[in-house]
Amino acid sequence: MRALSTRLITVAAFASMALVPAIAAADTASLVSNAVIIDNSPFYSIGAEDNIGGGNYALNHPAFIDIPYATFSFGANTSVNNATLTWNFGTLFNSGPSQITLYVGSDADGAVTTSDRFMGTAINTATYSGGELASFDVTSFVNAALASNQFFAARFEVTAAPGTLNGYSGGQFGDPSVRFNDPTNGGVPEPASWALMIGGFGLAGTALRRRRAALAV
Repeated sequence: MRALSTRLITVAAFASMALVPAIAAADTASLVSNAVIIDNSPFYSIGAEDNIGGGNYALNHPAFIDIPYATFSFGANTSVNNATLTWNFGTLFNSGPSQITLYVGSDADGAVTTSDRFMGTAINTATYSGGELASFDVTSFVNAALASNQFFAARFEVTAAPGTLNGYSGGQFGDPSVRFNDPTNGGVPEPASWALMIGGFGLAGTALRRRRAALAV
């Protein structure tokens, strides 16, 4: 009978552990390159007049188009369970609220060059007025890049054409990042789940103490 009680307590403890759900460990992709492609007149073309700058400005003006561009590496991973690009908007630059489009895709070498000017597929267009927290699900695009052994890439571009402007449209983004779930990493318990597990051990311990007290009488 005593052996049976001990066995039941042990089963209860392990059952509490089985109730603990797991989540995949999150990783951060390596930012390989981050620069601004400057498209000078003639616009919407790639030529010797274009160049590379910095500052993460998505900014159009009658004299230029600034396009922030970033590439990411996922190390040895060949796929991810999910991936989220976060690229928050900072402030407008002498501009009113501006429509800006996000493009994502693949980059063969990870470097930012003027030839990347038209990279990617448009996945989001939004109006930015300053301080927006911008996150995007890019899982399928990351997996497409990894499947072709390329880098994941993203760029922003203001939608208003330079010829329609009298001044600036757009502003400055912060530094981009990509968080992803690596399918090769084991799961770890969620914080709330630790309470379930600890509670299970507590109940098992209480039952064991009561059993010992009963035997001592």
